[in-house]
Parts: sequence; structure tokens; C-alpha cells
Amino acid sequence: MEPNHLWVKVIKAIHHSNRKIVSIPVKKTLTGVWKNIGEIGKEFMKYNVDVTKSLKSKVGLGDKTMFWVETWLGNEPLLVQFPGLYQLALNKKALVKDCYRVNNVGKIWDWGWARAPNCETEIQEMNALNTMLQQQSISLKEDEWFWKNSEQEGFTVRGVRQSLASQINLNEQANEFVWNRWATAKSVMFVWRAVDGRIPTATALRERGMVLTDYNCKLCGAAEETVSHLLLQCSFAKEIWEKIVSWVKIPMFTAGNLRELMQELQFLQRSRYIKKAIHTIATQTIWSIWKIRNEKIFRGKSGAIQTTIEEIKEATFQGVKLRSKFKRVSRQEWWDFNVILS
Repeated sequence: MEPNHLWVKVIKAIHHSNRKIVSIPVKKTLTGVWKNIGEIGKEFMKYNVDVTKSLKSKVGLGDKTMFWVETWLGNEPLLVQFPGLYQLALNKKALVKDCYRVNNVGKIWDWGWARAPNCETEIQEMNALNTMLQQQSISLKEDEWFWKNSEQEGFTVRGVRQSLASQINLNEQANEFVWNRWATAKSVMFVWRAVDGRIPTATALRERGMVLTDYNCKLCGAAEETVSHLLLQCSFAKEIWEKIVSWVKIPMFTAGNLRELMQELQFLQRSRYIKKAIHTIATQTIWSIWKIRNEKIFRGKSGAIQTTIEEIKEATFQGVKLRSKFKRVSRQEWWDFNVILS
């Protein structure tokens, strides 16, 4: 997803919100429009922007704010401000309300310790934290969440946009990779590395200083073995891809490299789960071509096109049956790619 498209999602969520956030958007157990911003927080992480760091709680009762790991006292989480004390805390995800009690004298702050602070650094941290806690008021109101530094002026679209835009280039393409759980862990991990050019092709080994007798593709011998050539442009790979796209009934891709291929798959005009199924198949296809290449190098075995296609069909069928909710898909439906996933 491009940054500008991502920003549109932020705007839509904010325009339907109140000025105050009354629940933490990153918590999936909570509902409401602010959950939408929490959902896109993972998109901003691809730009090394942690949206949660810009959220600050105004604690009331303390029943929605985690004492150590969320920002509510000061401008950073307490685990950052007082790392020594955080290491000693028994419940590192305790809510604020779990760390104080009220009696006739007033409120007393306390929590479980692995041991009491005893070195100079820990005692200094404890004294500083106690000073801050004594100034913190507790009320019967719900905790309220604000965009950091906006408590006085309220929550505005402009303020959020300025904050986020200052951290990312909205015209820069994201380095986005889809972690598809329907595919095997090995195949997904391999494709992730291949997209970034981090697999040991012949040319990659040469760049690392390794001397080989031949740097050409071991499947076709027509060109040097780069990632793009081996997995997309090699005549053997092309024949496999032609049969795959025919099987899943999509146009032949125009991508020149793996990153472009994975992006093309995301923009297919298909339903959500059909696209995920096709993505699973593409992931398995890339992994299968690599395994055939290794069989040729290390065992002298040449892969057969039709056998490879059948193995891809069977592997992806089993993956969908095991790792998706579509347990009733039959083998024949999958092999004909005549499936309804909804």
C-alpha cells in the first residue's frame, strides 16, 4: 500500500471519530472507529513509524491503560523512563488500576516485585517514580486517549497528519511484504528473502567473493543466474508460470522482478480470499522452482514441468485445507481452481 493510500484510510477513520479517544485503538478486543486506526498501525510500521508512540492516555480510573508499557505519566512509557524498575516488576502488563489502592489516608501506589530495589540506580528510579505518581490524580472517569501533545487543543485531523507526515515521505513506495499463513512457513520465508535479493544465486555468491566455475542459470543455461532470471525469466520458470496463470485463470503477469510480481497479485480484480489463494500458489511456485534448481545442482536431477505443476497444486491444496477456514474445498475443485471462498 502506498503512503498516500494509507493516509486516506487514516482520514476516513478520523473523520468518523470523536475529538477524544476513549479506548485504545491498538487493542483488538476493543471496538469502535479507533480500532480502524489500530488496524493500520501495522501499515505505518513498514515506514518505521510506531503510531502507538504518539498516543497518550489521560488516566481516570486506570482500567484501560497499562502501567508500564503505555504512555500516561510523562512523555514515554514507564518501561522506557525506568528500565531498572520495569525489570523488577512481576506483572509487566499490569493496568494502572492494579498498581494502586485507596484507603482512608489516600491512594497508595504498589505492585508486585521480583525483589525490592536495592542498588543505587534502582533506588534513584524508585524515588523519581514515586514523586511522579504522587502528583497523578485518580478519578472515577474512564481513561481517555489523545494524540500526544494535543490534550489542550483537542484531537484534529490536521495535527495527526502533520505528525505522521513529518516522519514519513508520503510519496515513497513502501517495502511491503504479505505474510500469507496459508502457505508453508518455509516457502514464505524463502520468498521474503528472495524479494530482497538475499538468496544464494550464482551471481549473489560471486558478489560475496566466492569463485564458481559457472555463473549461468542451472535450469536453462541461457543467462547468468540472478534472482529475477531464475525465478521469473528462465525458460523453465516461464513455462511453469504460464501453466500456473492458466490454471488460476488470471492474465500473465508483466513483472520484471519478484517485488513487482507480489504487488501485481495484490491488485488482482478478484475477491479477497481468491487473491489470497493465488498468492499462496505463487509463493509455492517460487519455492518449487528454487527446490528444482537445487535438485539439479546437488543431485543432478532435472525437474519435469507437469510433475512440478501437480506438486504445486497438491501442496497448496493441503495448505488451504490445513491453514484456512475453508476445510470443505475438495481436491477436484482445487485442481480445477473452481472454488468458492467466501
